Order: sequence, then structure tokens, then C-alpha cells
Amino acid sequence: MRHMYDRILVPTDGSAGSNEALRHGIDLAQKYDATVHLVYAVDEGIYGHYGGIDAIEHAEEALKEAGEEALQAARERAESASVPVEVHVEHTTPHEGIIDTARQVGADLIVMGTERRSEEYRRMLGSVSERVVRLSPIPVHLVTVRADSDAGISIREATTTDGDAIQTIARRSMNTSYSAFLAETEIDEAIEQWHGTDTFEELLSDRNTIILAAVTNGTVVGFSQSHLVDTPAGVAGEIHWLHVDPEYRGNGIGTSLLDQTRTVLEERGVDQTRGFVLSDYETGNVFYREHGLDHVDSRPIEIGGESFEENVYSDVEPAGGGREPQIESYTTADGDTLYINYQESEIGSEGPFFAAYTTRDLERRYGWFCSNCESVDVAMDTMGRVVCNQCGNRHKPTRWDAVVTE
Repeated sequence: MRHMYDRILVPTDGSAGSNEALRHGIDLAQKYDATVHLVYAVDEGIYGHYGGIDAIEHAEEALKEAGEEALQAARERAESASVPVEVHVEHTTPHEGIIDTARQVGADLIVMGTERRSEEYRRMLGSVSERVVRLSPIPVHLVTVRADSDAGISIREATTTDGDAIQTIARRSMNTSYSAFLAETEIDEAIEQWHGTDTFEELLSDRNTIILAAVTNGTVVGFSQSHLVDTPAGVAGEIHWLHVDPEYRGNGIGTSLLDQTRTVLEERGVDQTRGFVLSDYETGNVFYREHGLDHVDSRPIEIGGESFEENVYSDVEPAGGGREPQIESYTTADGDTLYINYQESEIGSEGPFFAAYTTRDLERRYGWFCSNCESVDVAMDTMGRVVCNQCGNRHKPTRWDAVVTE
């Protein structure tokens, strides 16, 4: 029986980015019973920087040795995880070697790391990952790592093995900072519904969800969870969770997480980044303001049967510089006119739900608009579960947007 992924190609060069990509590739291979194919490209484009035949031969030999060491280390990591592994060496430019190897082995997916480069470098040569994404005939999964050598912090994409740690961090963080206005039972319910084992794996497999883990000394100490939301004005990157374990606060981990989250969202082509935080939690509001996001909106949300206010922060001011919501009219099958507020959304399994109103001033709420099938035939039960009756798009209840970092 063919699995979703049978052959996963992981380019490696021994860098931090490729090492984290390998970690992710091994995790996927274990999940789908796949073979990991490792490739190292001896970059012929570098030879031109050396003078003379002898120098070129020495340069090529040095690259070969570096490649053999990187491949051997990567092979040992895969074998220690009981994952079938094969290695490949290509003598060509890196992006060509990666794409050619993917074709040769019939890979289903390329998992590769990315590195932050200077603007000058990008103008001259571009990025290997950008070229692979542009030219690859198969899906490419990018793993971006930001390292803070002084604090010993690295930021990487989360894997299924991080589920328990992230759930523990969320619980400890929220109990420490939100206990003044949220009951422990409400916090536990939210964490189970949004970071329980099944839900967490579902989120990781969602192409519009990005979960990053902050790691220090091999321990996950913080995480962020973001979603890509399509709106008529473009793609918004929404940061829904950003938490740091209370024992590790004060070390800049929250700032590193936010910076890297925004970088990854930008790489995914978002037109604006939005963050959400309860207005009662002043520390979270200050955090966003200090990092250049403006308070652009407030909206009511319900938590455990009680009404709270949630603030929305953005790195893009609404059109006209005011805080006017983005509204579009919608005509129902019965000919009635509704107004869809694209700045008020909830994540669904197939696409976001946007709030629908019967009046343009947003005073009278109608319900929800399903972006997946463009229907307002959406039901909500007393527990807050939202389901589209037309396409089955669903939203789980109790998403409490939070930033607890410093």
C-alpha cells in the first residue's frame, strides 16, 4: 500500500538548517514508513573562485570530504532512528543536484533547511531554497532555523515528538499568567482541544498552520502557533499562541520566537501579520506594542460562558489609517444582504470562518460565513463548535488567543 510519502529527500551539508530539516524528515519518515534519501551537492560553481588546476582540485577534494562527513553523520542519525536511508552525491550546483536527485529516486517530498542571507547575497546569487521551490516538480517543505548563539536558543519547526512538551508549556504558561481571570479547568479544556495529541498532529499536517518550537540545550522551552488566512485584501498571518515556559522567561526567548515567526510568515507571502491577546493581560499587549505592532481592533469573545475583550494587533494599518473593519456584502439564496467582516475570523479545518452581520455597522450578528464553500449555512452549538452544513468545514471551540512571553 502506498503511503502519503514513500521517499523523502533531505539535502544535507552539516549546517544547522540542514540538521533541523533532517530531524523533520526523520520524523515524517517514521510517521509514514518512508525511506530518507540524503543528498549532498559538490558545488561546481565554487571552483571558479580558486586559481589554477591544483587549487581547483584541492577545493573539490575539500568539498568532497566535507560532504562525506555530513552524509555520514546524517546517515547515522537516520539509522539510529530505525529509518531506511540512502545517500547520494551530485557534482553540480546545489539546486540542480537536489532537483535531479529528487527525479532520479522518485521522491514524494523535499525537506530542506533555509538560512538567512544578506540582501547583497540574495541579489547576486539568490537562495538555494528559493530556486528549489521555484523549479521543483514535487512539494518542498522548508524548515527555517534561527539560532541565537549568545542565549543558546534555536527556533525550528515543531514535530509530532514535541506535542507533550508544547502542551506542558501552554498549561504552565497560562496558569502562571492568566489565573487572575481564567479558571484552571477552562485553561485545561482549551489546551486539550487545541494541543491534544490528535489535534496537534492535525495542525502539523495543515499547510496553512505554522508551529515553531524554541529549543535551548535540547529542551523545548517555548512555541508559537500561526495560521495563514486568505482574505480579499490578501493573506494574513495570524499569531494565535505564543508562550514561553515561566522558568525560562526573561531570556529573550519570546522576542526570538516572534521575530522568527514573522520571518517565516513573510517567507510564506503574507500581506500582514496579526497578533491576538486578551485586553485583560497587559503584559501581552505591551509585548506586541514594543515589537512594532499597532492596536487596530478589539472584539468580544466568550470564554467559559463569560464575555471578554480581545485586542487585535497588526503590522499594517487599516486602509485610511483608521480602524475600520474590512467588510464585503453577501447576498443569500433568499435575496437577503449580509455583511462579512474579514477582520473577525476563526480557523476552520478547510478554511477560515468570517463573522457575518445583518447590518453594515456590525451591530446585529447573523452568524458565520464559510470561506471554503462561500456559504452562510453554518451552525454553532452551545459549546461553541462551528460546522458548515454545506461542506463540513469545522472549527473547534475555545481558541483563546494568547501571548505569554516575558
